[in-house]
Amino acid sequence: MGLASAAVGFIEKSFSATQVCINYAEGPPNGPPLLLLHGLSRDWRSFSVLLPELSHHFHVFALDLRGHGRTDRVADSYRIAEFAQDVTEFVRARFPLGTAIFGHSLGAMVAMNVAASGNCPVKAIILGDTMITPENFRRSLYAPLFRQLYELLRHTQSHAVLAAGMGKILIPVPGLNEPVRIEELPGNTSEALAEWARCALQTDPDAIAMTVDGRAFEDWAPHKTLPRISCPTLLLQGNPELDAMLSDDDVKLALRLLPNARRIQFPLLGHALFMQQPKPVLDTVIKFLSSVAN
Repeated sequence: MGLASAAVGFIEKSFSATQVCINYAEGPPNGPPLLLLHGLSRDWRSFSVLLPELSHHFHVFALDLRGHGRTDRVADSYRIAEFAQDVTEFVRARFPLGTAIFGHSLGAMVAMNVAASGNCPVKAIILGDTMITPENFRRSLYAPLFRQLYELLRHTQSHAVLAAGMGKILIPVPGLNEPVRIEELPGNTSEALAEWARCALQTDPDAIAMTVDGRAFEDWAPHKTLPRISCPTLLLQGNPELDAMLSDDDVKLALRLLPNARRIQFPLLGHALFMQQPKPVLDTVIKFLSSVAN
């Protein structure tokens, strides 16, 4: 399904937060509100494969985080708490009675911070293959991946050149002695790389740099943050052997720290989750949100 058809019925709007003007897409009012938060170097359209089905059940809002998509950039201000402040302002203004939040990767860390702050009503959060401890990022394949992406963005603004270069990014793969190119891994088709390149060109390179060097996580303290999240929480874990980010150790830590959490595993999916196979993720998300609404 193409991006245009997936976004039918969604209208892009803007919201003025304290530091940035947020770009977001709003779907038809077909149920309770659901806010979608994307990952690093993506934008709201990364959820496109989920939008047709989700919009039948929920009033969906998909947001561009600061420095991504058409939301404003703020130099040297891409810490988790700074992303979360924007989202908190949005939630307080748009959802005075509360909302569920589904965050993927970076978006999930932001969702945790928003839910833990107590500054706005969050009814449930879904954490799509994210990190609990930033040290795992430094040891993962994503540190060299984003380091190489940052260098690519420094040297080209050509969509075609960037997409081709992204396919050549070398990453370590568990069980293999030599790193492999991203384009050699399942799911990284030329179409998928072209879409990622489109998003990456709209991402402030500072946001990637701050993630790679660790500044983005300066204010992230899972042992303090997670126990303050009282709403129902669902962790979606891909297979670490298929490039998933959420490790078994992080799952154990999260389930110990989160007061009201459960975990669902997807052994055939990697970090991209729904971008690889939307149906199992859709079924799980809709079932979870239906259960917490009752």
